[in-house]
Amino acid sequence: MSTDQEFNGLKCMGSKLGICVKDQDKTVLFQNDVSLRMCGNLTGQVCSKACMQLYNQIEECSALSQGMKLFKSTDLEGSKVDAMVVNDGDKITTMFYPLESDQERIEKQEHFFIDRGLTKSEARIMQMVMQGLTNAQIAEKLFISKATLKTHLNNAYKKLPSSMRPSQLRA
Repeated sequence: MSTDQEFNGLKCMGSKLGICVKDQDKTVLFQNDVSLRMCGNLTGQVCSKACMQLYNQIEECSALSQGMKLFKSTDLEGSKVDAMVVNDGDKITTMFYPLESDQERIEKQEHFFIDRGLTKSEARIMQMVMQGLTNAQIAEKLFISKATLKTHLNNAYKKLPSSMRPSQLRA
């Protein structure tokens, strides 16, 4: 398989996943559309963008890592992304997935909860649960008793899928 054929397969990896492939000298060989929008066209140039700073963290700890590392909610060129950097000994591949802003995430959660029949109070409480707040913190913030909070939570959990139980949400 030629290099062009190999990279053509990467072009159809989805409309949100960014992909950039570099050689061992850090010269950019391929960027998909998402990567081009985020970093600009760097094909044929040595990359010095934020993803290479992530890669340098892997190189610094090469005795501990096998050349692949996942970076959760990290800053890449001014955007929050989940990124994975892979060095297979031949090429350095960066894959990144842009994350929603806090406001977009909150709105999406609110629609999710309302679509499942939660009241506004239940939805607000569930958003606080998703943020990792404890029951005591939620009750204090909303000026309600722990008993009232537990009633709201029990009602909400009855309306939501089992995967949204406390053990999954607050892990």
